[in-house]
Amino acid sequence: MPIVMFDRVVNEVNCDKVIVDDLQGSKNAVKKLIANGCKNIALITTKDYVSVGRLRTQGYLEALEEHKIEPQSNLILKIVEELDSEDHLEDLETEIEGLFKGNSKIDGVFTVNELYALSAMKVARKLGKQIPDDVQIIGFTDGVLSKHATPSLTTVRQHAQQMGEKAAELLINRLEAEEDDEHYKTVVIETKIIERNSTK
Repeated sequence: MPIVMFDRVVNEVNCDKVIVDDLQGSKNAVKKLIANGCKNIALITTKDYVSVGRLRTQGYLEALEEHKIEPQSNLILKIVEELDSEDHLEDLETEIEGLFKGNSKIDGVFTVNELYALSAMKVARKLGKQIPDDVQIIGFTDGVLSKHATPSLTTVRQHAQQMGEKAAELLINRLEAEEDDEHYKTVVIETKIIERNSTK
């Protein structure tokens, strides 16, 4: 039976794919922080073996390079996968607190998901930083929590509904095809920055 992958990045399976442009979305987010005056932008990401984190990290690095900003390894925090759950929020916040305490000049933070961004906002407030006056924060994935956070979170929206609709269209087209077609399609969905109160 034909399948359509509905995912961010899929390289291993031969099938039609609908993916989000993780790299460009991340570049746009970091460029916004730079345009807003941020000079010391931290990245909170996953370990390199997670493809989404790897692409979003690449976007962060490319944005810095294009603006002649030297990446600093001490501004990049790579979170182990085990901390990506509600059971380990305290450990996640401890890691992020160490990032802030080790880099007092951080004025911008880009995170590869909503959980990291909301945790970063919580830690920043705990350390007495004002958002967005002292530090601006952008997360990836525009979930419901982003709208209701305090302050509300600026995010990179992935257009999940559009991804689902396109995946369904690809699947229907493949099911209706009269003969097996070994040429698989990859559709890339562009992202959009949703500006809220965690940035200026």
